[in-house]
Amino acid sequence: MVKTRPVVGIPPVTKVKASSALKRQRRSYLMMLLPALLLVIGIMIPFLQGVARSFTNEKGYVPNPTFIGFDNYISLFTNSTFLTGLGVTILYVVLILAIQLPLALAIALLLEKASPVRRIGRNFIVLPLLIPPIVAGLMWKTMMQPSAGVLNYLMELVGIPGSTWLTDPATALISVVLIDTWAFTSFSALIILAGLQALPESLREAASIDGAGWWSTFRHIALPWLAPYIVLVALFRVADSLKQFDLIWPVTRGGPLNSTRLLHVQGYEEAFRFSSPAMAMAIIFVLWLIIYLSSFLLLRLWRRTINAVE
Repeated sequence: MVKTRPVVGIPPVTKVKASSALKRQRRSYLMMLLPALLLVIGIMIPFLQGVARSFTNEKGYVPNPTFIGFDNYISLFTNSTFLTGLGVTILYVVLILAIQLPLALAIALLLEKASPVRRIGRNFIVLPLLIPPIVAGLMWKTMMQPSAGVLNYLMELVGIPGSTWLTDPATALISVVLIDTWAFTSFSALIILAGLQALPESLREAASIDGAGWWSTFRHIALPWLAPYIVLVALFRVADSLKQFDLIWPVTRGGPLNSTRLLHVQGYEEAFRFSSPAMAMAIIFVLWLIIYLSSFLLLRLWRRTINAVE
């Protein structure tokens, strides 16, 4: 008589339990995926409708709009007002990055070290984030009044002549940039501060043992470690600055002399002031393409910095 060995495997009851657990897991994934799909559909439908409208001659006084192809886009890129707004938008973003990134890094370094500045600063750094941009803009607009503003009054107390701030085309854009810097630099500083606190202490100790000073440690260890955080901050600020509206409109309404008339402001005026939703959607779609391209490039740079750190 031939003896057979028992087959060693997973008992049937265990297989059934594993299968039911896998089915429950799949159902939970589908339940979580469904709201995300609905959100994407809810966003894409009006977006595609807006893009389709940009290829028509729809206006408030045109009863039956017709398809006109790329005429709106050709008109945009042959319009000096649009090209000026495009240049102002790009300059605005460049100024935001040039001022806010170094300032946010300096604030993060101050708040990272144990000092009285750290104890006080951490309590007040979040205050600008609690104020809506519209309120912050109106507050600074009042403070920047040439004749009755508190900023000119304080400047004159120390012997500095007052500025025209928002009423002069030469200073209006930089004034709006300063308001934006006050409102959003704390957000950038908090992200960079989180990166500093995530820096392994062993790296600093190793640099200290090797005799490296503060500058060498910062340049060769902390700064490369912070590169992904800085690029992430640049990604957020570029996207926010390109579509900035709620801070600029209540402060300058795009003036004076179009000196702060960013593309988002132009799109708003085309839609609600000139009753031209088709042209407005063409402007917004161009703005969306710029945001998408810049975000794509910054995300690629962010992945490279992540790989370099790892």
